[in-house]
Amino acid sequence: MAVLTVPVARPRGRRRAAALAGVPLGYLALAVAVTASWWAPLGRRVTAVNEPDAVLFGWLFTWTPYAVGQGRMPLFSDALNHPDGINLMWNNGMLLPGLLLAPVTAAFGGLGTVTVVTTLGLATTATATYLCLRALPVATGPAAVGGLLAGFSPAMVAQAAGGHPNLVLDPLAPVLVLLSVRLLTAERPARSTAVLLGVTAGAQVYVGEEILFLAGVVVALFVLVLVASAPREAARRAGPVAGRALLALGVFALVGGPGLAYQLLGPLPQEGSPFLPGYYSTDLAGFVVGTGLQLLTTDADVARSAGFAGGPEEHTALLGLPLLVVLLAALVRYRADAALRTVLAVAAGTAVLGLGPELVVDGVRTGVPLPWALLLPLPGFEHVISTRLPLFTAGLAGAALALALHRVRGETAGVRAVAGVAVAVALLPLVPAPLPARDAPPTPAFLLSDDPALDCPGGSVLVLPFPVTPDTDAMAWQQAAGMSFAMPGGYFIGPSAAGRATLGGQPTPTGRLLRDVEADGVVREVTPAVARNLRADLARWGTCSVVLGPARHRDALLAQATALLGAPPEHVGDVAVWRDPRG
Repeated sequence: MAVLTVPVARPRGRRRAAALAGVPLGYLALAVAVTASWWAPLGRRVTAVNEPDAVLFGWLFTWTPYAVGQGRMPLFSDALNHPDGINLMWNNGMLLPGLLLAPVTAAFGGLGTVTVVTTLGLATTATATYLCLRALPVATGPAAVGGLLAGFSPAMVAQAAGGHPNLVLDPLAPVLVLLSVRLLTAERPARSTAVLLGVTAGAQVYVGEEILFLAGVVVALFVLVLVASAPREAARRAGPVAGRALLALGVFALVGGPGLAYQLLGPLPQEGSPFLPGYYSTDLAGFVVGTGLQLLTTDADVARSAGFAGGPEEHTALLGLPLLVVLLAALVRYRADAALRTVLAVAAGTAVLGLGPELVVDGVRTGVPLPWALLLPLPGFEHVISTRLPLFTAGLAGAALALALHRVRGETAGVRAVAGVAVAVALLPLVPAPLPARDAPPTPAFLLSDDPALDCPGGSVLVLPFPVTPDTDAMAWQQAAGMSFAMPGGYFIGPSAAGRATLGGQPTPTGRLLRDVEADGVVREVTPAVARNLRADLARWGTCSVVLGPARHRDALLAQATALLGAPPEHVGDVAVWRDPRG
């Protein structure tokens, strides 16, 4: 079952060293070019596609080193949703990158770290895929092409634009898949492979659990394909493989177990997902229709893709008709290559699963059930959005393309030339455009001061506009202020009163009222019931002061807060302040 071993003559000396350094540097240069609009000035620019998610991850990157420096548990915070707080393991806390890049956060803030992590994510994912392909081993050029497709696929660029560094920083993903396949296919699975697999999987818990879960789905597909292709050999090797798998699982439990235990057994347990799994599914047309995130996409395709479910960050399926034709031709030409057949079969499996529970074509739900519907009732699957599977589809397509190009090296010069032109044409529609950006919300000077109104040990500051998606400016201000005050509300995943996962956790009457005013600009009447709810909420939040900063409907919020608190504010610069609102 050693289906992923490809003989190759390795380059020597200077050529090998130049390739080892040059290919990753090329990836890094491309990643910087794609994210260039976010860098000037670093920490003051944010994605224009999905600002709230970028602000959330900037907040998470800010909280981790702050909590460690204060001697507090970094996996829990009451700086948001005060006093209940949030469990960061339910919120893609990215503990490991947050710790490693703490100096970047200290210098440029959490949003600066989002830019750095996203850029490094594109480059390191490509590099890790390239190195894994070289380890098969595949020749340098083909491996570099495979890494390029894996690291800069439309799926990766969409998640980068969507402010999802947890889905872009994926250098461990190809390593997880390679180690798992080595364990499955080696004649004598090495103990070291199992240990390394367990350590890598455990580390991924603290980078992004969704990628770890999806990598497990990919490995399960490899198991199915390998067993179907050689059932007798699979049965013969089941015992040794199971033994090594248990070793890997034990090591994983030691490394990743504490984080998972805190998530499942720690504070604020929750069930389900705040997102509808049937809504966020890949559109079948998305495999050949580009979006505005590709450099050469036509206006017609951009308009067509706008009708797909979800925002641009979930339009992840694009491979392009030319690339699909190239991969099909490679399968026909090298059908005797077991490695190529296996990788393409698994890629097809991830593509089908990525379509979600129901076939959708050009935004129209056909009612045709798909395999993902069978998986949804299983544990863990309700927390996963199927549009993230194309990240692996693209990586596997890149691996298959690399395997095919490696075989092409043995063909005639004419065939090699035709193959080179075909691959170049196939990759052109996938070339990423520079990611769009906008200025981050400027922080009011008052919130950066040492005004006594912000000094509230054990309590919180009610910051308006009330922080919740899509109004996350207050979260950006809080991280810019170095987490110097806590506040109610926030954009996060937390449990409702019934224990179901929801965005923003359990709402409060006053929080709902303030969010409604910000949304529609209509001032509500302060009835006796509203006044009672206000007093109860202010007491529960331990509110020391109320601060209103720049907002979409600022005049309405100013009037509403004045009516609620029964007194006009003090105006300090560009903010309005109510001191001691409970008095």
